[in-house]
Amino acid sequence: MLKVRLLFLMICFILFTTYSETAFADATATVKTKNLSLDEAVKLALSHYSSVKLANWRAVESNAQFSYINAVKKKLEDKNVTSSNGQLPVSFNDFLKNISNYDQLSDEEKAAIQQSIVLQIMINTSINQWIQAQNVSQNSYNLELKNSQLKEYSNQLRSLESNQSLNRLEVEESEALVRYDVIQKYYLLSSAIMNIEYLKQDLQYLASQADDAHSLYKSGLISKKELEETQARAEQQEIALNREESSLQAQMELFKHELGLTDFSKVIINPPALPVIPTTKNFNTVFDPVNNLELKQQDVKVKLAKDNYDAILISEPELKSYYYILWSSQLEQRNALQQQLEEKFTGYKAEANKLSQRNVQLKAEYIRLMQALDDIKTLQGKGLATLSEVDTAIRQVNQSNQQMNSLQYEYLIFLEKVNLIAYGVLI
Repeated sequence: MLKVRLLFLMICFILFTTYSETAFADATATVKTKNLSLDEAVKLALSHYSSVKLANWRAVESNAQFSYINAVKKKLEDKNVTSSNGQLPVSFNDFLKNISNYDQLSDEEKAAIQQSIVLQIMINTSINQWIQAQNVSQNSYNLELKNSQLKEYSNQLRSLESNQSLNRLEVEESEALVRYDVIQKYYLLSSAIMNIEYLKQDLQYLASQADDAHSLYKSGLISKKELEETQARAEQQEIALNREESSLQAQMELFKHELGLTDFSKVIINPPALPVIPTTKNFNTVFDPVNNLELKQQDVKVKLAKDNYDAILISEPELKSYYYILWSSQLEQRNALQQQLEEKFTGYKAEANKLSQRNVQLKAEYIRLMQALDDIKTLQGKGLATLSEVDTAIRQVNQSNQQMNSLQYEYLIFLEKVNLIAYGVLI
């Protein structure tokens, strides 16, 4: 009984200490915060994105396969596949040497033995000729098989070498696209944070107007409908703010997961310096086909088709004609691809011009609203306008400023898309 009580007390003690440690740990737990720069985000993306990992592994696999087939081919090249089987004796003296006491035999016995030897030599000679013919046939077959295998290995190596080049280019393209993707998301998150700040400012003005409207309603200066409309605008803005904050949180959680930062409760990103959007329709970037990764990939396919064509013997005209068509097809695909890329690049110019035009329009609208704000402030100072009207004018200026800032983020992302051209990628 005493043992049972002691056991019970020990269990209670263990449970109590475990609970105390857990409670203490929870109480002292701190929020892990990560200050994430754009450069670090790019580095993390290149090491965590599955597309880059898969592209690198495909490159490693193709290199290993090429090395293996190349080693097998070299081993076969060094292998001697010809052989020569032993020959039966055809020397008369060799036969005599194997006969003991030949000199002691009678002439009749010697003559009989010599006749037998001559007959055996004739038989052996015939057998040797057959063996030699078999050797020649077998060696010819072995050489033909070896050459056929070497040809097959050469064909495989051409294809594998092409795959090596394609996989290397795929790694470059994957890294460039991942770099663009993470920068784009970083800017979009920064833009979302900025928009939320504008929404908060706007909500403050609307909440202030709602408070003023409530006071005016109590004083009998406005109707209940006007009060409800003012309050509804503030409520709608608050709903919009909550929606944007929830969306930002979801985007940030996804971003953290993609970069391997899920251990951090909070990630702080540093907003970039917003660029000045040129007002002139000037797009100086040049498309260089030599540097484009898609065209490089197609060039690899053209080279493989040409090498396959060259490997076919003239004695096989039908097969050579077929491979010529394949080669010509790859050349035409290359020309068509370059034309498509040049057309896509023209779209970049149109996009740059569109951004420039929108910027001019927004700037003009901002200047107009700033002038309207100055005018309404002057009228309010003379008692000819209310504070609510001033708040409305300020909100319009802030909204205009927000639109210009949002356009600047669009332009930043566009510039990154243009920078992709330097990495050989058009999207």
